Amino acid sequence: MSPSGSFGAPPGPSFGPPFRSAPAPRARPPWRRVLARHRRGLAALSAAVAVLAVIVAVRPTPAPTGAVLVAARDLPAGSTPGPADLALVALPTALHPAGVLHAVGQATGVALTGPLRRGEPVTDVRVAHPGGPHDPGTVVLPARFADADAVAVLRPGDRIDVLAAPAPEHPGPARLIVPAAIVMARPTATGSSAGALLILEVPRTVAAELAGVAGGSVLTYTIHRFVGGPVATNRE
Repeated sequence: MSPSGSFGAPPGPSFGPPFRSAPAPRARPPWRRVLARHRRGLAALSAAVAVLAVIVAVRPTPAPTGAVLVAARDLPAGSTPGPADLALVALPTALHPAGVLHAVGQATGVALTGPLRRGEPVTDVRVAHPGGPHDPGTVVLPARFADADAVAVLRPGDRIDVLAAPAPEHPGPARLIVPAAIVMARPTATGSSAGALLILEVPRTVAAELAGVAGGSVLTYTIHRFVGGPVATNRE
């Protein structure tokens, strides 16, 4: 009991900590509010970027490509294509055929030794270069055949076996002179000589013999291979 006769703490200064109100919450920066508002969209974007990074990492390197010459439309054997008949397309270099041509001028105006389908690559063996053989071991020379009508069915690229028939005063079987000669060209008949002329590509080893028999024997041929398949009624 205090001297005043009442219970309780004596008057005087308080010894406990003073009472303070709780501080007001601090406002978040604007960028945090933006992140909080779009957190789901940002999470989806991050996941998409991660997936894209994985795809790019495992995707194989694109194969190198190069331009090759192809037929712009179906071309028959023996035809002489112009610029509109040919086109350049890009193909993977690993798929380029051996001897493929890379410029339109390489096949423009020269006879085809075989038919070409639209989009088929043009290779060096599909064009008959006038004045020059395909193989260094061969030569090109003219040969006159007795039967002009028989020669008329031939065209550049055909392969024939050249035969020499004996002169009428010495009958006997025909003799094989050149097996599988390539017809390079069939010049237009002038009417000044009998028979018909062919420009042939033949091996060097038989060129001299063919030139020797051409003056005293009658030349004929057998079909070794038509470049266009079976004999057609009109091969022009």
